[in-house]
Amino acid sequence: MCVPFPTEHLHDPSQPLSAAELVSGGNDLAPHQGRNAFNSERPLGVTPVPEGGVAIGGQPNLPEGHANMGDKIVGKTQKVLGKYTHNPDLHERGELRETGGKAAAEGRARAAHD
Repeated sequence: MCVPFPTEHLHDPSQPLSAAELVSGGNDLAPHQGRNAFNSERPLGVTPVPEGGVAIGGQPNLPEGHANMGDKIVGKTQKVLGKYTHNPDLHERGELRETGGKAAAEGRARAAHD
């Protein structure tokens, strides 16, 4: 279900800002522009699964993966390298490995929802 955004209005400088405008920095659309796993396209075809968490291709009935300390280090390194090299697939694989271990990064398990 798509919820329409409120229309933007120009603020008259002679009028004080409302509380909502102060919180949003004067931009009424700011709180509604967030992206998450449910409303944005993700690399590697990662999508939420009915059991909870995310999996490559949204495969159902996968076990939940658990990351050990080595997986967390490798995953964080992949995430940083993916950001630095502008490689969204490597970044996404790093997120999966950091939260769901090697099995989640390889598509054999699901990772906790990030």
